[in-house]
Amino acid sequence: MSITLEKLEDPSSCAGAVRTILGPGSFSAYRFCDDFGEEHKRYDVFKIVHPRGVFVLKHFDRPDRCAAEKAVYALFRADLPVPRLIGFSADSMVSEFIEGNDLKEMTDGSVSRAAASVAEIMNAFPLGSGYDRTIVEKEIVYRAKRLACLEGEPLLHRAYTLFLDRMKEMPLTLANGDLVPINCIDDGKRVYPIDWEYGGFMPYALDIGRFLAHSGEHAVYPYRMNDTQKTLFCDRIYEALHEKPDRSVFDRDVRLAVLDEWIMIVSWYLKNPDEPKDETFSVYSENAKTLAKELLS
Repeated sequence: MSITLEKLEDPSSCAGAVRTILGPGSFSAYRFCDDFGEEHKRYDVFKIVHPRGVFVLKHFDRPDRCAAEKAVYALFRADLPVPRLIGFSADSMVSEFIEGNDLKEMTDGSVSRAAASVAEIMNAFPLGSGYDRTIVEKEIVYRAKRLACLEGEPLLHRAYTLFLDRMKEMPLTLANGDLVPINCIDDGKRVYPIDWEYGGFMPYALDIGRFLAHSGEHAVYPYRMNDTQKTLFCDRIYEALHEKPDRSVFDRDVRLAVLDEWIMIVSWYLKNPDEPKDETFSVYSENAKTLAKELLS
């Protein structure tokens, strides 16, 4: 699995945003594509080769997503490990192009670099309770609906209630909101989390849990990461944090956040009873139940 670039023979769909943000000049555009199993994904994200340099153009399908990413970028310091912003138009953004690879297939080195970047961003927004809670409150309401899907799964219901209760109290930081390995670019020296349209102030463990939950050695996981690397990721983040809870609290918060991600998959199948319960459901359900027992013990 890897990102590929598909050249646009007619780049006119990008011309308005390119002209608005980068200015006049002829340019070439290449669409980012990806393969997940049998699914070929074509993103509204483009590598732009322009007289001013090489950039990434991202089109938003909703104005609120554009506004959300713009709001997050307004918070970033220039030294943080995120692509440098060039500018926004009404429905698009342009940022610097980072030459590197995503983290679908992880190494110890890329895991350590990813952890360092996550911790660096968290240190810029130290764990606390004084941040705007608008996103958190919306996410709690959304997850309460997820809890309702678990009425027929008492073990998962009890454990997920623990997560929701903790989510209401967990310290916040600036989070990506979709921190999966494909949204991290590794240039060999630093890892750059990208796609901040779901970002904002959220419970600190959510990004960590999302990064871990869909990575593993089983074929159902879209990203490859072994258990030793998962431990390394958590250790490196914890060691680098300037302000942090006790390690036992940190570990439990991360496990609760992983449970949240696994329940997300399980609840989708429960909400769609006509969908065949395939190997993905079996693996995620088994994982969730095992973790639920541990959290409730």
